[in-house]
Amino acid sequence: MEFPFARNLSNPLTSLKHPGNLAQITDGYDNHSKHMCAFLRFILVVCLGSIGCVAQETSSNPTEVDRVSRELQETRSELAESRQQIKDLRRDLDELRNQVQSDHPSSTETTPPAASTVANADQDVGFLAAKIAELHQDKVESASKYPVKISGLVLFNAYRNSGSLDIQDLPSLAFPRYPGTPDGSIGATMRQTLLGVDASGPKVFGAQSSASVATDFGGGSPTTSYGVVNGLVRMRTADIRLDWEKTSVSIGQETPFFSPLSPTSYATVLEPALAWSGNLWVWTPQIEIEQRLSLKPDSTLVLQGGLLDPLTEEEPPFQGRVATAGEATRVPALAGRIAIDRSTATHYPFILGFAGYRARQQYQTFNQIDSWTVNTDLRIPVGKYLEVSGEWYDGQAVGGLGGGIWTSVVYPDVDAPHAAIHPLRSTGGWVQLKLKPATRFEINGAFGQDENFGRDLHFFSNPFTELGFTPFQKNRTELVNLIYTPKSFLLFALEYRHLFTAPALGEGASGDDLNLAVGVRF
Repeated sequence: MEFPFARNLSNPLTSLKHPGNLAQITDGYDNHSKHMCAFLRFILVVCLGSIGCVAQETSSNPTEVDRVSRELQETRSELAESRQQIKDLRRDLDELRNQVQSDHPSSTETTPPAASTVANADQDVGFLAAKIAELHQDKVESASKYPVKISGLVLFNAYRNSGSLDIQDLPSLAFPRYPGTPDGSIGATMRQTLLGVDASGPKVFGAQSSASVATDFGGGSPTTSYGVVNGLVRMRTADIRLDWEKTSVSIGQETPFFSPLSPTSYATVLEPALAWSGNLWVWTPQIEIEQRLSLKPDSTLVLQGGLLDPLTEEEPPFQGRVATAGEATRVPALAGRIAIDRSTATHYPFILGFAGYRARQQYQTFNQIDSWTVNTDLRIPVGKYLEVSGEWYDGQAVGGLGGGIWTSVVYPDVDAPHAAIHPLRSTGGWVQLKLKPATRFEINGAFGQDENFGRDLHFFSNPFTELGFTPFQKNRTELVNLIYTPKSFLLFALEYRHLFTAPALGEGASGDDLNLAVGVRF
């Protein structure tokens, strides 16, 4: 159970603008504790008196007596739990007071008395009733008794497509139109709805522990009648964290930490915007350590390093798990990132990062192939209303990260066992311009492109991918969207996207997608 008024204790500098206010908060808190205890005793006396009357009237009904006894026991348990929580809050407040006094030992000597707003609020019966009602509304039970928060986004998408696209409600590629194929489609879906759970745990080795998991309904469609609208639940990300003041450890499945950004879009939520068009995004099991070093009051040097599952783009079986080409090497992928973070600076705020990734891949009995990338990411506000962000990469055999238009290697033949193999070099990236003319309104324009090197694509006269299709040489996407949030929980978005895809052999093709999104956050 988490008391809403205790949330500000996590940041003593915002809760206590001056250490002198601490005495008033402590007094208000003590008064609140006394009134709360008296209120709980009063409830207990009323419950006991009521139970005594009921016992006299229903002495001939043993079942009713048992029920009342159980309710009494539950009430006593809840009272005991409430007393313990009050004690815990008192202890936390004492620790906070000692910390503030140690940081500012002389500031309390000349502090003038301020208005005792906290004490007055705690003595207001109406205020306490509202807080109790809010507490019951926010309460989420957990077996560990630590705070748990449920969040999500209920998202409706309606779309209209033109051209021949790969996935109608989440298009990323355009194909040539053949006779008999439709030139577009319309439809709607709710499968981009998100559900998440966040949990806060105790301090471990001096670090704040936490965990989170996020799911959507993008796991495919059941092969049943009308299954097209019944998206299957899929895990997106899951994370276990330990956070110290300057160090963090993350263990879980997340976006690769060396490629941290993605464009803003509510038309493509199942996959981040500009996937297959220069955005390395694939949610990957990883262990990451982050160290933050203060350079100046407004600048931080961020050092990140970790191990990742060396994923490749093979399709898994319906059940069970078969090692991918990267996992078959029995060596994890290595990655690192160094960044300058000036996002809180008053003058010239920005975040600029440089990163690298290295893994190996084993296909059949061929020699192992090197998989690597060099990356850079940038986010910089331009004035009051504009922000520019983007990423770029150059690498080899990075289909498992979403690069190379989902292709790592090519073969001279369709079916295994293959006669030969050759890795693909690729390069790509994206850039976004965000305009926020008002608090609740924003406009985003983005461009992304991924391209495989021609000399590698044409190493074989008729190349094929691991999945048996002709590889792509280039995939490009341009988008613009308008997002309006009249309330913090409600959003409307309209997005237009243009896609162009060029295969290694043959003519390129283009298509368009118009998407309307309506969402409610909770």
